[in-house]
Amino acid sequence: MDKQNKLISRMFKNDAKVFENKNAFFGFVLEYFCKYFKIDGASFFEYDAENSFLKMKLHLKNGIIFEDEENILIKEEAVLNTAIFEKKPLAVRVFTTDFLYIPFVLDSHETVIVNNPQTQRLGFIRLEREGKKRCFSKKEIDLAENAVKELMRDLYKAEFIDLNKKYSKNILAITELTEIFATSLRVEESFKHILEGVQKYFGFDRVRLYLVDKEANKLQGELSVDISGRISSLSYEEIPLETGGHRLADIVLSKKRNPFFDRYTDCVLYVPLVIQGVNTGLLIVDNMLSQQKIEKSEFAMFKSFAGQIALVVDNVKLFDKVEELSLYDELTKLPLRRYFQERFKEEFYRAERFKQPMALIWADIDYFKEINDTYGHQIGDKVLKEVGRVIMANLRKIDFPCRYGGDEIIILSPQATGEEAKLLAQRLLSEIKDLRIPVAFSKNKFVNISLSIGISTFPNDANAGEDLLQKADEALYWVKSRGRGDIALYEEIEKKTGN
Repeated sequence: MDKQNKLISRMFKNDAKVFENKNAFFGFVLEYFCKYFKIDGASFFEYDAENSFLKMKLHLKNGIIFEDEENILIKEEAVLNTAIFEKKPLAVRVFTTDFLYIPFVLDSHETVIVNNPQTQRLGFIRLEREGKKRCFSKKEIDLAENAVKELMRDLYKAEFIDLNKKYSKNILAITELTEIFATSLRVEESFKHILEGVQKYFGFDRVRLYLVDKEANKLQGELSVDISGRISSLSYEEIPLETGGHRLADIVLSKKRNPFFDRYTDCVLYVPLVIQGVNTGLLIVDNMLSQQKIEKSEFAMFKSFAGQIALVVDNVKLFDKVEELSLYDELTKLPLRRYFQERFKEEFYRAERFKQPMALIWADIDYFKEINDTYGHQIGDKVLKEVGRVIMANLRKIDFPCRYGGDEIIILSPQATGEEAKLLAQRLLSEIKDLRIPVAFSKNKFVNISLSIGISTFPNDANAGEDLLQKADEALYWVKSRGRGDIALYEEIEKKTGN
């Protein structure tokens, strides 16, 4: 046997090289077995003790190495079951093919990294000889067993190199992802940056983000980033948060795993985003396209980031809410003055550049101070709410309203002429005149509302933003000074006054 061991050492060590990872190492092993034992194929299996089967990792056939899927259920193979627990080689013939199973202990870095509770993990090399060729002899079995033992001494080195690369990659991921998380505030960009960072540094085929909408009791799709860097909106995905209604809803609601998941455990991860015990969303990563298994070490690393990601997502939503509250009026739900100023500059520049018309509608709620003084601010608030509701219900998507201050409301109407703006104003005037705000303690039991509206247009009335605002204000003053509850176009006022 000593001669055989020396022969094995010489035979395999002559072509020794540094392996990039475990698969490269086992690919080298399978190639050598096929070459020196004159066999038709070879495979590398790992033993799954929890499920009691051998799972194929690599297969060599006709000179080509590829990842294959073959699970051998041990319970159905009594002799193989015995070989596993006794850790002894087993030669069997199935139909016209002879198989030789050679067990070995996968005692490597990986055992420590993933904190595997088992002290040993078993692997198998399976050699195949087809047809009427001779079966495996006792000498070949002994030689193969010793060859495996000799080769496994290099596994530790191969995995060390592989893990060192992963460690370096993880350090880079930690550094750069932490920077991304720290600088992610605005919703428009932050979700995109977070998903791009996760995809880039973990190499998943796809990363998807869903957020919990508590008010609507649904799981709302946000964004998806794939391996090509393409970003897709998932806003069309709205999943009711009801038990049994959808598999993703069940995960968020912490129900038992759906049997659907079991088929994809190796290449899909569902990671709930939890803040102080409250689930705020769901991050899904997968390798469905490549079918590349997500390793346990990657899962552990990614899971450690889940808490940070959840915190960042929550901060982004909070920041967005604060910003929204600072940009929108709570009563009317209309944008506030400072938000309008930004939008006004953009729209005015666009109108100038593309030589398009634009109208500015300036409205004022008639006798609003008297309503507050007579009926109280609660009734005044109801008036503002109703006026805001009517305005929002009548605008085009490109129109931009604003509560400019107090009871003043401005509507920016891009690509609209004076006549088109006047039609909109007449519609608003009519609907608001029909409003009845209940007042239980008043003589009439309700309050009537009316608007005074002034309109200016670009380029007819003004060629600068400030001038356009001033002309709309002057048109509004014209209406208020002549009885209120009406509409005036600045250009019509000019014709009447002869200015």
